[in-house]
Amino acid sequence: MTINRRDFMGQIMLLSAASFLAPKLLSFAELRAESAFSPPFDDDEVKTLLSKALARGGDFSEIYFESVQSLSLKLSERVFSEAVLGFSEGTGVRTVDGVKNGYAYINGVDFAGAREAAATAAFIANSPRNIEVAAPVDKKAPGYITARIPLASISEARKMELMEQAEQVARDFSSHIKQVDITYYDHIKKRRVANSNGLRIENELPLIWIVIEVLAEKDGVRHQGRSRISAHQGFEFFDENSMVDAAREAARESVDMLAAKAAPGGTMPVVMECGWGGVLMHEAVGHGLEGDFIYKGTSIYADKLGKKVASDLITLVDDSSWPNARGTTEFDDEGTPGQRNVLIENGIVTGFMHDLISAGQLKMAPTGNGRRESFHHYPIPRMTNTFLDNGKSNPADIIADTPKGIYIKSLSWGSVDTISGQFNFAVREAYLIENGKITGPVSGATLIGRGIDVLTNIDAVANDLKLGVGICGKDQWVPVTSGQPTVRIASGITVGGSA
Repeated sequence: MTINRRDFMGQIMLLSAASFLAPKLLSFAELRAESAFSPPFDDDEVKTLLSKALARGGDFSEIYFESVQSLSLKLSERVFSEAVLGFSEGTGVRTVDGVKNGYAYINGVDFAGAREAAATAAFIANSPRNIEVAAPVDKKAPGYITARIPLASISEARKMELMEQAEQVARDFSSHIKQVDITYYDHIKKRRVANSNGLRIENELPLIWIVIEVLAEKDGVRHQGRSRISAHQGFEFFDENSMVDAAREAARESVDMLAAKAAPGGTMPVVMECGWGGVLMHEAVGHGLEGDFIYKGTSIYADKLGKKVASDLITLVDDSSWPNARGTTEFDDEGTPGQRNVLIENGIVTGFMHDLISAGQLKMAPTGNGRRESFHHYPIPRMTNTFLDNGKSNPADIIADTPKGIYIKSLSWGSVDTISGQFNFAVREAYLIENGKITGPVSGATLIGRGIDVLTNIDAVANDLKLGVGICGKDQWVPVTSGQPTVRIASGITVGGSA
């Protein structure tokens, strides 16, 4: 449902008056709170659907139910230009036969439609096996995500107030600020998974996602700073996360980078700040450790299990049990509980990220990494909260010990070829390191190299691990975090500059 700005603002004004005149008048938030999720199919219907999906054979079948209630607000140029209240609900049925997925979905919850979807999914299989649907066993979600203050209990007026405060702080930062855009998004997602092995599991996921972009301009030079904050959490998220602080940081970046000189090019030491710089590990290394690329042999790490691929300082982890993190969902979209999964330990490859299919192909345990964008998609191996673990160095000492190089605060887009490990990234904010000190900003830099070369050439890892939030695309889009402490890459990476 999309509501135009005039009607939306009228509704907000009515709600303000309602606190005095009509206590019974419902806000959007109250309407969301009262809107019930559709009931699941009963046990007999679930068994019928799972059996129908296995009519032509297969290893197992699965039903995935999802219901999402969402709110999106956009503040641009001091005006609330968009307000979208969304409701979506659907059911997907999957048949798995070896590495083949048969998948069909319907909007909503309708037994006849779901039965047709199950018959469609069954066509992927063609084997004489007759798999019996196991008796249902209810599993409890691990409890990694909490919501002390339900999102639906907070009025839209309060959320808009926080956005206006953040916008004002960004504008007040400097006379060079020309534009501020703030997007607020939250949702409440309900998931249920049932499969022919007997698994029954469900949970409810609150999510907050805020993006702040600030444009500054001076003497014809322009730069757009950006901050993002997010978590799977209730409105208590703002007890420890400030929209105002995020706006101030985006404004600082936009203004500081106006003085940037052209970045130098060539091979040089690169120091990457803690936090979202971890996206380098996500792209350059993490994707290559996803199970589908491993069993297909299309990753540079496919034959590296138990082998040394990095310096002793490197321990890379994917942890889908990190409390309330953006990449955490308690259990994956196949029902496997989240866990801490060490991928590289002290430089040696110790594991991969698996869904049920890749785990079966490699005769390994699933790791809780089977993720899907929505009920329109079947799950595939995906990262969750992926990070380079803490080292022992002090971040200030790493910089002081670097005579000359480049200091990266934030990256923009990036890509990787999982077969060769070759990557390239655009740098959004960077500074020169001269005589062990961070000096002037530089623009136009790119980072080029191979993930495995970066791993072997990291010679300093600090103790200031921080996670950054983002979105990962791999045919489907899912929320993730990527993180790292401050690290130095002594060599093996090329800085593409314009100077």
